[in-house]
Amino acid sequence: MNTGGRPLGELFLGFALVLLGILILAGTLSITVAPAYSRVGPRVFPFVVAAGMIVLGILYAIESWKGAQTPAADHAVSLWPIMIISGGIILDALLMPSLGFILSSTILFVLVAVGFGSRRYLRDGLVGLALSAVAYVTFVYGLGLKLPAGAFAGWS
Repeated sequence: MNTGGRPLGELFLGFALVLLGILILAGTLSITVAPAYSRVGPRVFPFVVAAGMIVLGILYAIESWKGAQTPAADHAVSLWPIMIISGGIILDALLMPSLGFILSSTILFVLVAVGFGSRRYLRDGLVGLALSAVAYVTFVYGLGLKLPAGAFAGWS
């Protein structure tokens, strides 16, 4: 929808990002922090995400207002990438308990790459496997969080 030369849908998206960032910020402020945390605690990453969403939402709304984001009217939108990426997210959630974080996240990475037009499946699989393994090690051993190990359960 475009009124007066201004793309209302894109403006709405920018404002929605700002609102979501504010909601994340409000939720982050309600996290209770034990006195043992001197600087880095459970609020750091949500604060970064909230600030990033607010800033990006404002910038997106400004760019949309200027008309920089509006595609040409004859530009066709394909739903196929959206379906592939959405299916990957759903598949990741369904497979994570059985396959584990590393393998299900690798599959998700490949499907997102395919959704963005990549046809280099082996490369995408290897990159996804490496990134998923690094994320797993960081969260499990660096932060002490519990993630499903799946096929790698006996390796620790």
